[in-house]
This record gives sequence, C-alpha cells and structure tokens, in this order.
Amino acid sequence: MIKVENTPSYTGVKISGDYNDLYSLVEALHEICDIGDDRRLTNYRCITTRVLGLCYDIRHAFQGDREVELVDNGMDEDKMKWHNMVVPKVNVCYSCNSLYPEMFYIMIALNSLVELRIRNLTKTGYIFNEAFDRKVIWDKSIANVRMLQAAFTECIKGTITQMSYARWLNFMNRKYSYITSLSTQYLDLLNTEYVSLTKEKRIKNISAFAKRIAEFENDSDHQKIKNEVWEAARQYGCPPDEIVIRGIDYPDEIVW
Repeated sequence: MIKVENTPSYTGVKISGDYNDLYSLVEALHEICDIGDDRRLTNYRCITTRVLGLCYDIRHAFQGDREVELVDNGMDEDKMKWHNMVVPKVNVCYSCNSLYPEMFYIMIALNSLVELRIRNLTKTGYIFNEAFDRKVIWDKSIANVRMLQAAFTECIKGTITQMSYARWLNFMNRKYSYITSLSTQYLDLLNTEYVSLTKEKRIKNISAFAKRIAEFENDSDHQKIKNEVWEAARQYGCPPDEIVIRGIDYPDEIVW
C-alpha cells in the first residue's frame, strides 16, 4: 500500500511502499501519461513531463537508488510455528521525496490526465457518468493513481487545520481546471521559494502555495513569467517548456 507522509522539515513528502506497490504505481503513471501523438493534446506535454519526473524518482526508489528501510510485517514466532515455516519479520520499504509545490501541481495534473483517460476509454468528449462506465470503473491505472492521490490527501488532512483542509479540497478539485496552461517555470519559482522558507513558515504556508498553483491564472508572477517564456520560445524557436529562466535555481542540496 502506498504511503505518503511529511518529511522531517516539511520540505515535501515521502512516498513509500514495497517493491510491488511502487512498481504498480510507476506502471499506472506511465499509462496515464501515454497521450499518444494527437496534436490536439500538445498542451498536455508539460503536465505529463512533470508527472513522469515524479515517476522517475519512484522507479529509482524501488530499484534501491533512494531511501530503504525495514518495517514490521506482523509476523511472529507463533505464526511461523502455525504455518511450519521460517520467514522474515520485516519487509523492505522503498521511498523517495517530492517537494510540496511540485506535488500540488502533480495532484491537479493527475485529475486532468485521469479525465483524459476516461474520455479515451469511453470514446466520448464529455465527462458525466462515464466514471461508472464498465471500461472505466475498474481500470487498474486509474485506481493506482487515485491511491496515490488519496494517500497524499490523508497526509495533508493531518498537517493543516480542518478549516484549511476544507478550503484546500475546494481549490484543488475545481470542476474546471486549466492546469495545462500553467507555465512550469512558475512552478520552479514556487518550488525554490518554498524550499527557502524555514520549517515553521513552510507549515504555515502549505495551503497558500497550493492555492497559488490552483489559481495560477490570477497570479501576476505567473503572467509575467508566461509572457517572458513565450517571447523567448518564439525567439529561439523551441517549445515553451524548454526555456529556463535565469535566477530560478534549485539548491545544490535540499534538506528534507
């Protein structure tokens, strides 16, 4: 089972699970991000790139390249005697970390990608009762993605106040999301701003950063960055997501 919990300094969250948990999640994320070559879906390129970035870390986690710990699995001497076998009393748990602003973006992006997958499975352009379609309701990829989102939501619920959590649910799950229009350079700005805060200020501003991402259309910082990015992309003849803005630099080492 996928578990999501705060890192010690509230810089982000730790995503953990056993080998099969994380392997299945990676498979689901790849499936959700497979939007094909339809040119009408080019605006999904940025969100799939960021989701696959998280996917990269999760894959390296279950390959043993990130954090590894041993966790109790409930086995004891009496159970081994009953089954007449000797087995380990612990399981190997793999994990990786992700910054809070990045995770807020990915959670909203996954909503859009799940909606797109539902449309593709049902061959319809609208989402009404299609989530209960026989091709959708037990889709394994959607189920695994929702498990990650549910685990992250539980982490948030235990981190902020009840009132803040209610507001958080509202703006993170708006019926109409335009997350594909967000310039990811703005997300990099929020990531670096959040990392620069003290632990106390991070806890206090978790919900505020989520709101800035969910309501990016109203943020003057986003509009300024988007204008600069599109002008640079036009000048250099490249996709906007390939533009790097000078001055937005991640620290060499992040204290989680």
